[in-house]
Amino acid sequence: MLTVPLLMAATDMTVLFLALPAIAADLAPGSTQMLWILHVAEFLGVGMALTMGWLGARTGRRRLLLMGVALYGTASLGAAFAPTPEVLIAFRALMGVAAATLTPSIMALLRVLFRSSAQFSVAVAVTMSAFSAGMALGPPLGGVILEYFWWGAVFVLNVPVAVLVLIVAPFLLPSRREEVTGGFDLSSVVLSTSAIILVIFGLQEIADRTAAAAGAPLWPYVVSVAAGVGLGALFARRQLRLEDPLLDLSLFRRPAFSVSVAAVMFMLLAIGGADMLLAQFLQTVQALSPAQAGALLIVPAVAGLITGLLPPLLVRWVRPSIVMAGGLFTAAIGAAVMVWALPTGNTALIIATTTVIAAALGPLFTLSINLVVASAPVSKAGSATAVGDVGGGLGNALSLAFLGSLSAVVYRTTLQGSELSEVPGGAREAAEESIGGAAAVAESLPGAAAAELTRAADAAFTTAVQSGYGIAAVILVPTAVVVLWLLRHVTLDDTDGTGDTGGTEGSGGAGDTGGTDAAEVADSPGGTRTGADAGASHPA
Repeated sequence: MLTVPLLMAATDMTVLFLALPAIAADLAPGSTQMLWILHVAEFLGVGMALTMGWLGARTGRRRLLLMGVALYGTASLGAAFAPTPEVLIAFRALMGVAAATLTPSIMALLRVLFRSSAQFSVAVAVTMSAFSAGMALGPPLGGVILEYFWWGAVFVLNVPVAVLVLIVAPFLLPSRREEVTGGFDLSSVVLSTSAIILVIFGLQEIADRTAAAAGAPLWPYVVSVAAGVGLGALFARRQLRLEDPLLDLSLFRRPAFSVSVAAVMFMLLAIGGADMLLAQFLQTVQALSPAQAGALLIVPAVAGLITGLLPPLLVRWVRPSIVMAGGLFTAAIGAAVMVWALPTGNTALIIATTTVIAAALGPLFTLSINLVVASAPVSKAGSATAVGDVGGGLGNALSLAFLGSLSAVVYRTTLQGSELSEVPGGAREAAEESIGGAAAVAESLPGAAAAELTRAADAAFTTAVQSGYGIAAVILVPTAVVVLWLLRHVTLDDTDGTGDTGGTEGSGGAGDTGGTDAAEVADSPGGTRTGADAGASHPA
């Protein structure tokens, strides 16, 4: 049951890749509005993650999860029937706030339900495979839905899923609230949320303005990033002074925690935008329908799902660093091969290469979140997971912004350098806006001019997608090296840990009495237990 809401939210992260053209045709949003439709949910989801991780310990993980699912389903229904871009953006924003409650609540509940490190490792593998599968299944699911229904159907699909969770979850999940003493620190909430949103917003707009016509002002967005960094510094300073901080910064002293968060962030920075470009490439250059493109993308989705389940077996023989770095190196090789494969137009080769990349990165999601959550005490599991959400969300948002903007620059520059003797100047300028714009312009041109423009636009967009995968390879290699070196002594402990046991909320709960990890991570050389949180007894 815990995998269902995560699968729902992860699917929505990528399902819009195929729905955006239909939304653009129906609601006619401007270019900035299109960016907000795509990113606003992730902006607010990342911005609110720390707050929701902290809030779950006070209100109860199950209660917060159910509230989030209810809001997500309601906002999805509103988004499906949005009459204007502004209304759609507003409902997407509510979806982001709701999504921020899911992962921290789910991971904290897993720490309660699965006490031994072996059980917890398998549970995380299954749960994070659902997340990976959801992200990968977004484009194919969107393609099938859009083949037969209007764009709003991709949101309506969330409603029955939310209703199912709201009916079943209260009977299956423990109701748990930590015994904590600190009050609600509004200043920390405002500082953390504002800092994250200002930084992500500013960086995205800088990337978008850079990709747009020359002369677009950048200074307001540079100020936004600087303000976000300044607020982030104030937030960190405040957390160090508080007895009960919103974020325990001491967690970053553990390599298992800090390196795992960074690994997910840089992995999504490398591959998130490349996946978006590939979904467009299949529909434009390869001239596949949404349903055909979606069906092909099921293959890498299944590969990522399967390999995401393997880490509990793999870490019996090799350390997590070997599994994670090996996947990153393999994905980097796959991205480099993709640079060569795209101009061939061989769809089978392109999908096979994408499948290798997805399979290689599948275990990284599982192991990273396992290390992040297991390296924190049970009472801080939600906050620890929230930090992972912030890292992953930041990486994905920046990938969509920077790789999307870079591809636009490469596409426009390449098309401008093409010989288009048959294409009028006005039509050529319109085609330079996007590959979709080139297709629309080509339909209005005579046969020879249309064919010439289509060939040039396809070649330019292919080069743009190549640049995205090339940068992905460049990012993945050093990330793999860092993971291999800094996590070389980290292991997942195979013995049963202990959980904090104490106060409960409702009849199903397990609570906290003290301070031990449900699954310990050994950060010391040789993989021995650190003992920082050891000492409580295992609950019956």
